[in-house]
Amino acid sequence: MLAEAAFYTLTGQPVSLWAMVFAALSAAVFFSPVVHALQRGIDKLLFRKQLDTLKAIEQLGAGDLAELPQEHVEHALLERIATICHRGSVVLDERGSDGSGNLFCYPQSAEVPPLDGASCAAYELVLAIPRKEQTTWLHLSPRLDGWATDTDERQSLERLARFAAMSLEHARLSHQQSQQVRLDSITRVMGQLHSHDLKNRLHDLSFLAHHLESGKLNEDDMKMMVTSIRKVVGRMEALMQRMADPNAPIHPKLKICDISGLLRQRIAERLWPELIHINMDLPDLPMIMGDAVLLQGVFENLFDNAVQAMNKQGELDISAQVKDDCIQITVHDYGAGMTQAFMEHRLFRLFATSKAEGLGIGLYLSKRIIEAHGGEISASSEGEGKGSTFLVSLPLCKNSDVETSSGGKI
Repeated sequence: MLAEAAFYTLTGQPVSLWAMVFAALSAAVFFSPVVHALQRGIDKLLFRKQLDTLKAIEQLGAGDLAELPQEHVEHALLERIATICHRGSVVLDERGSDGSGNLFCYPQSAEVPPLDGASCAAYELVLAIPRKEQTTWLHLSPRLDGWATDTDERQSLERLARFAAMSLEHARLSHQQSQQVRLDSITRVMGQLHSHDLKNRLHDLSFLAHHLESGKLNEDDMKMMVTSIRKVVGRMEALMQRMADPNAPIHPKLKICDISGLLRQRIAERLWPELIHINMDLPDLPMIMGDAVLLQGVFENLFDNAVQAMNKQGELDISAQVKDDCIQITVHDYGAGMTQAFMEHRLFRLFATSKAEGLGIGLYLSKRIIEAHGGEISASSEGEGKGSTFLVSLPLCKNSDVETSSGGKI
């Protein structure tokens, strides 16, 4: 059969039907790639690839460009232009007449063009992109298929170049904005540390050091000063922990806690500004299950905010009572107050603050701590300049909690 097929192929004289079928199949298998190659060659010679404007706009969009690392944006854009426009090399020239600007080449081995958009043999087209500062030039090498660029394609490329410039500008602005946001965050954190919490703690340490150096303290006073220093250092450590990650999980170590005694102790040991007067109404109250360290941080934050709101002068009301199986602690100041809109939409949210140099972490973290204790924290104010009231509710101990605690299982 093979011999008959070969004879038919060479002479064209049929020998048998099977030989003709076998010869046809052989031709389809072996000659089809050759036919396709010839067809592609003819298409390349006779039919030019047109610029697909819609596809170009889609590929040059700034959305995903802005998501790339900043150092890769220009290279990625030029690579896409080269692919879309069927060019081997594309150069974006942002140099001024003095050559001090940026030059981006794709590929990196592409020939560097002359300044000010001057033409050279390596590039068929030089497209001007006007900008406020200076004109940017886009250099395009000849087409890969050898076709010359006609008038219609040049007009399309000019429009594409302007769109690509806008996409590049958008991606760059997005990166600048992102960097500015990070810089602002760092600046706010450092400003908060310097102007508020850390500065206050350093002032406390300086105050204590001054008394220690006076040489007028007896042994009991010295012990009290050392204890105060340790407490200030503890507050600074708590501040650093609070600044580290406000979204870290909170796992309070619950123990029987005398909240009224805790508040009285914190108020007595705190170094208040001289012009702050405390009105305290803290009767003996039932016990709660709480983490004393975390709760101290909450009340210290409320005290700090109140003192700042009153510009370190005025009266501060601190009270507590039992209501509906809860202990309610109220901290009321007569300071700057808050608007209703701020309380409804921003208060207790991360980075939300009404203070010019505030960071907006303290109340956010305080709310998370109180809720981790099964309690609630809320605020009210009659408006700006009319003071603020913060209400903390913590559930009372149940009998089973007291019994468990006395048994040492907590």
